[in-house]
Amino acid sequence: MGGILARKRVGTVLSLAAVCFLLLLARLVYVQFIWAEELGQQALDMRMQDIPIQPRRGVIYDRNGHELAFSIDVESVYAIPAQIKEPSETAKVLSEILGMKHDTVMSILTRKSAFEWIKRKIPDDIARKIKEQRLSGIGFTQESMRVWPKSGLLAQTLGIVGIDNDGLEGLEYEYDRVLRGVPGKFTVEVDAIGEALPQSQKGYTPPVQGRNLILTIDEVIQFIAERELETKVKECNAEGGVVIAMNPSNGEILALAMRPEYDPNKYDEYPTANRRIRAITDSFPPGSTFKPVTAAAGLECGAVSPADTFYCGGSMRVGPDTLHCHRDDGHGSQTFYEVIQNSCNIGFVQIAQRIGIESFYKYIELFGITSPTGIDLPGEASGIIVPQESAKPIDLAVMSYGQTLQATPMQIAASLAAIANGGYMVVPHLVREVTDNYGNVVESKNYEPVRQVLSAKTAEELRIALERVISDGTGRAAYVPGYRLAGKTGTSNKVVDGKIAEGKYIASFAGFAPANQPRLVLLVMIDEPKGDYYGGIVAAPVFSAVMRDVLRYLEIPPQEDTVDEGGQETVSVPDVVGKDVVAAQAELRENGLSGKKEGLGTSVVSQFPIAGAKVLKDTNVILYTEDDEKPAEGMVKVPSIVGLGLTQARAKLVDAGLSLSAQGKGFCVSQEPPGGSFVPKGTMIKAIFRMDVGE
Repeated sequence: MGGILARKRVGTVLSLAAVCFLLLLARLVYVQFIWAEELGQQALDMRMQDIPIQPRRGVIYDRNGHELAFSIDVESVYAIPAQIKEPSETAKVLSEILGMKHDTVMSILTRKSAFEWIKRKIPDDIARKIKEQRLSGIGFTQESMRVWPKSGLLAQTLGIVGIDNDGLEGLEYEYDRVLRGVPGKFTVEVDAIGEALPQSQKGYTPPVQGRNLILTIDEVIQFIAERELETKVKECNAEGGVVIAMNPSNGEILALAMRPEYDPNKYDEYPTANRRIRAITDSFPPGSTFKPVTAAAGLECGAVSPADTFYCGGSMRVGPDTLHCHRDDGHGSQTFYEVIQNSCNIGFVQIAQRIGIESFYKYIELFGITSPTGIDLPGEASGIIVPQESAKPIDLAVMSYGQTLQATPMQIAASLAAIANGGYMVVPHLVREVTDNYGNVVESKNYEPVRQVLSAKTAEELRIALERVISDGTGRAAYVPGYRLAGKTGTSNKVVDGKIAEGKYIASFAGFAPANQPRLVLLVMIDEPKGDYYGGIVAAPVFSAVMRDVLRYLEIPPQEDTVDEGGQETVSVPDVVGKDVVAAQAELRENGLSGKKEGLGTSVVSQFPIAGAKVLKDTNVILYTEDDEKPAEGMVKVPSIVGLGLTQARAKLVDAGLSLSAQGKGFCVSQEPPGGSFVPKGTMIKAIFRMDVGE
């Protein structure tokens, strides 16, 4: 009996052993043949250590190819803790060179990890000092650092970039996927304790630079806008301001200036609020700059006509409320054009009453006041208005002249562009093209008009009315001699936390030029000016100064009368650039002018006065020519700057490696040395500028 039990026990043990053997065999087969590839990859991953390499972000250019933001390669220092033999001594050396606390560095070097950053994006001289120490376990890798070479120019619009090369604000954020590129890496094989193996297998995946942006912004126009805005903000001790310059035909933003400013290269030294893109994120009561929308709605829906008359006695009752005009004794009887010219609140209330709430709200929506413009920047706000279903007669009346409702500066600029371009709402935008590293265009940004809001006839009638605002109305301070301009002043109470802030105002002016063939829409807004606060006093002069320089920079000729103030006959200068000198002189004679040749060439490369300028009959036009002579080493050929504005002239000389000493303002009438001369690089060119080129 005992033998049988013993044999059963032995059989059971052998069976269990056989089962265990089979299980182990199955596991071995699974590991060896089925799981082998995955385990091999895991083992390889454990042996291979990746060191990241940041790509360069793409370059941001203005419309003329000037760099506004680019990236440079810098080094970052890292630690592989397992390879550091003397952590305390290493920490001492690094803390002294990097200016870090010893305890901070020590905590990094003693962490239980395979890779740790010590300090990123350090100067070359610092990196060189660390390399000279030959510290074990300490390495370097390439990273990308963003640079904005123009400092604060266009800062809010461009935005900033974080330590990990990602766009955080502005265009850097909006187009981050386009600009950021593809990271690379450097791979090294290590042993079980993290030591790099001698002659170990290494891999290198190069980073791919991001694509570039070509903006609609013109650096020169941006500089002009920021210069004049900065001057006015300081002059009236304002909280800030905005200037927007836009092409009304296609929505291209030529300048977007904002104050207060900051430098994106050291943005952490400025208040966060300075980085706000106030032109699109902040809404404000537009005041009288909204009145063109009311006038447009009245004309387009047939509620009023240019032949209608309106009466202003200085005040008007709307229900239980009394509304006042800015002129206490009123404007009396006025035509439709005079209501706009005088910026008469009472007249606009009467226009709105004829329109009615339903149609009024329809046109507010058509003009985009209730929705974002669609500009390619992050954080755009919509306008704020009383909901239509709860709007009362008093709301309609007050909104007619730009109070109660709020709009962003960009919305007002876009609505004015619709009047300037013949009635079409366009999309404001900042990027024209995306290019690769070889300059090839990979994407063009084509923005079609969103919708037609006005007929061409209505738009023309409004342009006539707005031109009278500057020639005979409240906007006289916006006038630029020689040019036809249209525009509207604006003064409004500032709203803070949903309530009117007593004693705080927004002064603004919005307009376009030339009035008969609009090429440029310009909006100026000054936030909380101290002292005078009316748009016609504070903002209009800024509009005039910016518009004057931009029109000249764009070489838009003045539109003067054919007879000057002294009764002498004037003529328009023809364009003879590119023509043979003899043919150019003959054409000038046909137009009552004469031509004087300068230089040894046979064809005209530039002229003064410029084409389109109005000058006295018999004026001598200088025809500049160039020959094929080459400058000697270290010498450069002086370009002709006669006929150019100050900003244009300086830019042209800088491109040639020269500098400018300017006397006067306006257009260049003479230069020394003259164009075509050969001078050493860096020479200062002396030039005289004069406002009236026809004198």
